Amino acid sequence: MLMDTGGSHEKLTWNARALDVDLSELDAIFISHWHGDHCGALPELLRALGRGIPIFVPRAPGWLMRRELASLGAKLTEVREPSELMPGVLSTGDMGGEHSLVLRAEELGLVVITGCSHPGPGRIVQRALEAFGGPIHALIGGFHIHSYHEGLELGRLLSELGLKLVCPCHCTGLRAKEGLRASFEGQVIQCGVGRRIEL
Repeated sequence: MLMDTGGSHEKLTWNARALDVDLSELDAIFISHWHGDHCGALPELLRALGRGIPIFVPRAPGWLMRRELASLGAKLTEVREPSELMPGVLSTGDMGGEHSLVLRAEELGLVVITGCSHPGPGRIVQRALEAFGGPIHALIGGFHIHSYHEGLELGRLLSELGLKLVCPCHCTGLRAKEGLRASFEGQVIQCGVGRRIEL
């Protein structure tokens, strides 16, 4: 499963080749939310695949994207409530236009992967706990926070909830990362294009 496509099909395919990932083998696509930098390459990816594929979304896109995807035979599934999408692959369900991916990692617990965390990373983790139980081992993705104070508060909350690993990515400010490192009791790792995280 591919989570989000990014905004550029050229960048997506270049990165996939560099990482030795064959996009033609995709079984499904998960779109966290309908912002262009997360879904803009979806139509071109579907054209390149040349076949229908399940696409899990929090809610239907705007009419222009909806019309284009329909013309490509896209199979959109709106995930309104917390659900299992595939064995061991879950969704928090729609949290105001965005949902997050949750994976069951053997022996570790749950791994929550966010797009931008517009609903708030703390709220997303708590939704996963309520819906699927714990423990939650890791939170990976964009946190949509920018200040040192926001990082401190998030780090404290995630520590209280028992998380062991955090990987802040896209749309997490440098000061917020500093605050997170100062307060989180587990491991904070740097994210970036091509980073592989083995659990």
